[in-house]
Amino acid sequence: MIQKFARIFRSQAGRLQVPTHVAAIYLQPEQLKLVLLQSSDRTLVKVETVRLADDGKLVSACLQLAAELPKNTPLCLVLSSDRYQLLQLDKPAVADAEMLQALPWQIRDLVNYAPDDLVLDYCDVAEQTNQNQSRIQVVATQRSFLAPICKALQQQQVSLQNIQPDEWLARNLLPVQPQAVLILSHQPGQDVNIQIVRDGMLYVSRKLRGFQRIDQMSFGDLSRGLLDNLLLEVQRSLDFFEGQMRQPPVKEILFLLATPELSAIVQYFVQNGFTQVRAMDLSARMPGISLAEQGEYWLPLAGALELLLSAESPLETTH
Repeated sequence: MIQKFARIFRSQAGRLQVPTHVAAIYLQPEQLKLVLLQSSDRTLVKVETVRLADDGKLVSACLQLAAELPKNTPLCLVLSSDRYQLLQLDKPAVADAEMLQALPWQIRDLVNYAPDDLVLDYCDVAEQTNQNQSRIQVVATQRSFLAPICKALQQQQVSLQNIQPDEWLARNLLPVQPQAVLILSHQPGQDVNIQIVRDGMLYVSRKLRGFQRIDQMSFGDLSRGLLDNLLLEVQRSLDFFEGQMRQPPVKEILFLLATPELSAIVQYFVQNGFTQVRAMDLSARMPGISLAEQGEYWLPLAGALELLLSAESPLETTH
């Protein structure tokens, strides 16, 4: 699938002026991660992680991180996959102005959230296989989860501008180019994600179950079948993109894994016939941060970059 991306839960301020700094907070189940970027050269100023003893500490932890940011810093909240659901469905036959009112009733049997507790947004699937029926992708989360965080942050010195699902952000780390790139990424405790990006758009996004502990396993343990399964899933994604979607071959495969075995994993792919494979090196944006640490902070980095990209160019949205 190819998507035109919208900023979900948009502020009413419209297009941003490019600020001095931008920041993002990644809301993970057991921790929060902060990234602060300098806008002029898009390089890292600060990273920080706050561990959560329980969900009751979430709002206070957000406020703790926000208090360390320069005054009026634009902020993006990044939701981990356990905090939202993504759905692709036929576009309802209603006026665009009525879409957000119609969607809760369209998806109420497809999500785990109560209709009166839904916050959602949508984007077009830009290229359709069925030209007779437009498709959209809907992202949904819980109002009861987001509202206390947003209310608290809006009373602080930061400027909450944007909320994004983590699955939509890896594209921000790549230049907009006609050559397709496959990104294989992982966050602690979550599924491995395979994405194919081309021309700044996400064509393929797949969650792979069974790899949640890939960051905790030795290369010896990974070699007992798990890496072979990963090779197979990558090849399936390439075949789907190049065959069924009729797209040009993927130029290279990039890894974003927070594991000390990263180099060995990359080499394993090379030895098995994947020649254009490497760890994504974000050192230009994150000076002084190791590749393993980059795997820890690339998602909030991509969330902060979303704010800069939004400020620099008009958004293609349906509403």
